[in-house]
Amino acid sequence: MSNQYTSGAQMTSFTVKELTQAADALIASGHLQEAIDLYRQWLQHNHDEHKHVAWFNYGWLLQKQNKVDEAANAYDQLTNNYARYLSGNAAMA
Repeated sequence: MSNQYTSGAQMTSFTVKELTQAADALIASGHLQEAIDLYRQWLQHNHDEHKHVAWFNYGWLLQKQNKVDEAANAYDQLTNNYARYLSGNAAMA
């Protein structure tokens, strides 16, 4: 199961929705670390406009694992990406 979600080219082309679904399936089957790894890889290689959603989910998973420093970094990235998202939408209004 996990190999289908973490295979290179397919994984990096996931939308945020597909990423979340794949990670949720991993979590439901007891593969929390693999879900964390999936988010980490996707975040490194994807430029989706809704990347802030993935940063939040990634931070939450890290927090569940008591990886406080890594979770804090993810939440910092979330706020950085969310600010860019808002400024992009503000320019369109």
